[in-house]
Amino acid sequence: MAALKKILLVDDDDDLREALSEQLVRTEDFDVFEAQTGAEAMEKARAQSFDLVILDVGLPDTDGRELARVMRK
Repeated sequence: MAALKKILLVDDDDDLREALSEQLVRTEDFDVFEAQTGAEAMEKARAQSFDLVILDVGLPDTDGRELARVMRK
């Protein structure tokens, strides 16, 4: 069996984040990690690598596009 792909899902909307996470996990191909803020996402990204990061553009503490630029560095 292939290793699960790790996804970091970043969104401040609890209901949306949980619904997306449930759907992704249900496929049994992904291990989903969640973050509610940009700061929390950066902590998790520094602690481990992810195959995919899904970012909300309008996070409470940063713009998702800027966070993507910082994460790529």
